[in-house]
Amino acid sequence: MTDTPTTDPSALGHVGIVAIVGRPNVGKSTLLNNLLGEKIAIVSHLPQTTRNRILGVKTWDGNQLVLLDTPGIHRRRANMNRFMVQEAFDSLAGVDCVVLVSEVSTAVARVAPEEVSPELHAEDAYVVEQVTKHQSEAPLIVALNKIDLLHDRRALLPLMAGWSQRGQSEMVPISARTGEGVPVLLGEILKHVPRGPLLYPEDMVTDRVERFLCAELIREQIFEHFRQEVPYATAIEVESFEERSATHDVRLEAVIFVERQSQKAILIGKGGAAIKKIGIGAREEIAKLLGCTVHLQLTVRVADEWTRSPAGRRRFGYEP
Repeated sequence: MTDTPTTDPSALGHVGIVAIVGRPNVGKSTLLNNLLGEKIAIVSHLPQTTRNRILGVKTWDGNQLVLLDTPGIHRRRANMNRFMVQEAFDSLAGVDCVVLVSEVSTAVARVAPEEVSPELHAEDAYVVEQVTKHQSEAPLIVALNKIDLLHDRRALLPLMAGWSQRGQSEMVPISARTGEGVPVLLGEILKHVPRGPLLYPEDMVTDRVERFLCAELIREQIFEHFRQEVPYATAIEVESFEERSATHDVRLEAVIFVERQSQKAILIGKGGAAIKKIGIGAREEIAKLLGCTVHLQLTVRVADEWTRSPAGRRRFGYEP
């Protein structure tokens, strides 16, 4: 007699969708990469590095979490900022759980625990208000990130008290950089995720194509090496992506677009030194992603004031 496949939900793993939200530069993308065990989202020390929603899939022991890394939620709503914040809000639709990432600031890390104020950072309070406005049903877990900065962990007590005063009962101190506390956070997420069949194949890590990920890694290097307006004025197009089976390598040609000639000169640098530095760093990161040798050719072009026009933003995928 042939066995009938079980339909008992209790026999299935936990499967659900989780949005990772928070203000800019609190470690959302670092947390996504840590949860996945590999890098699919770029990170930098500058705020507003993440522009698009990034979907990551973590599958283990019959469980599967669809993790949505989102751009930082902030008050500015002009041009690119409007698109980025809307990406975050759109990611909240239909999720099973929301992880709101906050951070231990460097100021808190430097003072004695008794001097730490329980008052929430104004931008954290704004994020809570906006998340509640756009998603009032899914449970919310606060991940207090960057605890590795603390010299005295007692400083966490007033911070957690501040969140408790805001009505948040689930708080998990973590370091997305070192991984401390992340397994505890994962366990808390699973408590809110239903059981069911897998949403994606077991070996799938992201829905983003390799061209997109490669373009992001190039953009990451620009955020790594430049300051002020230059990183925010760049967009990347991968014009050629050739996998060569005979030599077991990949040949990439990509264009870095900027808004002005002066920015182009900065990116190229004296004698091409700057663009060479970007290329070396990007090639190393892309090789890690693809697991093979990468040959990368970069060109810099000007798309006049592209961030300021709907047509310009739409060209590079930053406008509906």
